[in-house]
Formats: sequence, C-alpha cells, structure tokens
Amino acid sequence: MKYFQSKYTWLLYVLAFFALLNLYANYQYDFVLELASKPFLIPLLGIYFYLNTREVIQSYKKSLTNFILMALSLAWIGDIFLLFQKENPLFFILGLGSFLISHILYIITFKKSLHNKGLGESKKLLIRAIPFIGSFILMLTFLYKWLDEVMIFAVPIYMLVIITMAFMAMERTGKVLKTSAEYVFFGAFLFMVSDSLLAIDIFVKNLTIPFAPVFVMATYLAAQLLIVYGMIIQIKFSLN
Repeated sequence: MKYFQSKYTWLLYVLAFFALLNLYANYQYDFVLELASKPFLIPLLGIYFYLNTREVIQSYKKSLTNFILMALSLAWIGDIFLLFQKENPLFFILGLGSFLISHILYIITFKKSLHNKGLGESKKLLIRAIPFIGSFILMLTFLYKWLDEVMIFAVPIYMLVIITMAFMAMERTGKVLKTSAEYVFFGAFLFMVSDSLLAIDIFVKNLTIPFAPVFVMATYLAAQLLIVYGMIIQIKFSLN
C-alpha cells in the first residue's frame, strides 16, 4: 500500500496553495504575505488529519490521534511566535519552546504507535542510535561558539529532543505498517534538516545559506505532511 484514497484530498490542494504563497513570501522577504499565509498551514493539515481519523474507535488509536493533534497545535503556536522573532528575541525562545513540546508529543506518539511492541535489546538499541548521537555531537560542535549564554543551554536540549524524535520514528520500522514507518521516518528526518538549516541561518554569522527561509519552510512543511500522512495510514489501516 503506497497511498490511500481520501475524499478530503481537496484540503491538500488548499494547503499547497498557501504553502506556495508562503514559500514565495519567504523568497521575497515579504512579511505581509507571510503573515497572510503561514497561520493557515498547520491548521489545514490538522483538519485533514482529523477528518481522516475521526471515525476510529479503538482507544489506543484515539490516543494517537489526540497526541498528533496536540503536536500540530503546538507547532502552529511555534509558527506564530517565530513570525515575530525579529520584533522581540523572546518570541524566538517561545517558538523554540513550543516546538520542543511538539517534538516531545511526537516522541510519545511514535512510542505509543508501537502498541505493546518493545524497542528491543538495549545493546542493539544503542548501536542503532550511534548515527543520531554522532549527528548531535557534530551539529553541537559546529554551533557551539556561536551560542550565547542562553542558547548554550536551550539549543542542545532542543537538538537532543528532535534527534530522539527522529530515532523513535526509525524504531517504528519493522514494527508497524511499512508505508507508515517510511513516511514518518522521512518526515522526521526532514524535520532535522529544516531545524539544522534554521539554526545555521540564525546563529552562524559568517555563513550564508542562499534562500535559507525558503528551504527551511519547504523541508518543515514536507516533514509535517509526511508525518501526518504516515500516521493516518497506521491509524486507518493497521489491524491492531
């Protein structure tokens, strides 16, 4: 199963319209256009997710649905805060905090989606975690000298959480529907890419990434869409 048919696909076209509008706004550095497009993105995705999963009756699947909706809500709050980060640095901290909680909710969701299937032996688990630990160390080493007295604590915590989220997404492989696992893991990976680009663009003063806001938003939106789509597949089509 590579995809599923949904009578709510039209919502994705509406989402695509606002996404393209937002990417163009980021390309042009047009704050007014960004303000007119960004607040609609995650709510549209959340509505699409809800409509496709609202008829589920199993209690654990209902729980997954609620956690995904909470994660999307926190991401939306984070989006709104980050819109105004240039007005006041506090908004960046608040946005970071919102996304931190959103990622924690995703971690809980991915763990719950295993539905009584364990993570396996601790030794093998640690071996599988090595690439993620390595990514954490490399990125933190790269950013370290650019972080101020607040960010030197906040950024490592945030990085640790998002890498844990990606690791938990990977751990679903072989334990849930293959298509769901693939979509969710690729989405989590793109989330890491998006946040890495954002961190470099904000903190590393002597490095300029061409069209960074466009790439950050493109990978972020793709990440959220893939995670949501993958979780819909599991909630709708898994047998237990």
